[in-house]
Amino acid sequence: MRGYASRVLRLAVVAFACAMMAGCGGPLRYTPPGIGKAPGADAVIVADVNFDAAMTRLDINVKDLPPPERLDTSKSAFVVWARPDNDSPWQRVGALNYDTDDRTGKLKDVSVPMTRFELVISLENTSNPESPSSELVIKQDVEY
Repeated sequence: MRGYASRVLRLAVVAFACAMMAGCGGPLRYTPPGIGKAPGADAVIVADVNFDAAMTRLDINVKDLPPPERLDTSKSAFVVWARPDNDSPWQRVGALNYDTDDRTGKLKDVSVPMTRFELVISLENTSNPESPSSELVIKQDVEY
């Protein structure tokens, strides 16, 4: 009987741990397709929301993304932007690290001071513009 009670207790502990992990949910994962001049691109956006700190950590990978100068000869970078709503100004998150040979763009381990926001990737003349151009290649709403 003692062995049975021990097994039941272990099973209860495992069930409780699984229920707690399911409640946490883990990072959000989005797979938006390319838009505008890059319809063949595919993105993977992983957003790890920390409600206590009111921050979200992002990892962004875009594949099948043509070089910026191929989409527009005056462009040289892809820049990531975020804003909490349409009435707020865009905040620059960072520029994609673009690999011409692989046709991929990455931005790893960056944080935004928001837990719910609109995220876009724009085609830009430089990697440090003041605001996004109208030429978007990826668009995604991040919300839990």
